[in-house]
Amino acid sequence: MFPSARGIAARSVRSLTTIRQYASTTPHISGSRAALQKTRAAAEAAGKKLTNYGKEFRPQKTFLHQTYSNILASNRIMLICQHNNMSVPELIQLRNELTAAGAEMKVVRLGIFAAALRETRYANLAPLINGPTCVISCNMSAEDEELKSGGKVPQGLAGIRKVVEKHRKMILLGGKVDDSLVSVEDMEKMVEMPGIQTLRSQVVGLLSQAGGGRLVQLLGMNPTLLVLNLDAHAKSGDSKPDEAQA
Repeated sequence: MFPSARGIAARSVRSLTTIRQYASTTPHISGSRAALQKTRAAAEAAGKKLTNYGKEFRPQKTFLHQTYSNILASNRIMLICQHNNMSVPELIQLRNELTAAGAEMKVVRLGIFAAALRETRYANLAPLINGPTCVISCNMSAEDEELKSGGKVPQGLAGIRKVVEKHRKMILLGGKVDDSLVSVEDMEKMVEMPGIQTLRSQVVGLLSQAGGGRLVQLLGMNPTLLVLNLDAHAKSGDSKPDEAQA
């Protein structure tokens, strides 16, 4: 059954009304976007960050974001772990043991920590953030870590791994050491490797055995004396061709 002329006319009127309404609201939408961009630019100039809706973050979220950013920037070691159904007494005990190992633990809010992580060179760690997550941080130097890793209570990376392995509800996922991303397997290898002081001693020993005693002595000198010795050595090398020609 074909529609009547009256029905066709009514539909045409409704379509025309819809088009007019859309046309009247389009400038308003464009104006809102322009205002949002202007507000965002002013906030960035003032050092502030806005949500996707152009509103300022709440002070609590801003504080947490700054805290997480500081943890990522100011610690040599930062490890990501999952804590599964740990009670408050268990978390307190874990924190005390990590403190004895020279480290700190902080339970993080996933969205805010992921946002802070994406702003660093360690953004590839983001897939590890899932479920109840905490971060363990330590800023002990490599030299101090080597000295204290062999004690009764090891510190640094070795101490952290020992504490985490002791608690079955804690799962170590990965992290960063210095400026490198590390997996659980990488941490195991790093703990088994000799420390930096030991490696330096081994290099010096190899140089000495290979007849590089003079080189080792020069490298241990004051920089000024080292320059003078190298300069004298260069001059003596330049004078030998002249003597040969004479």
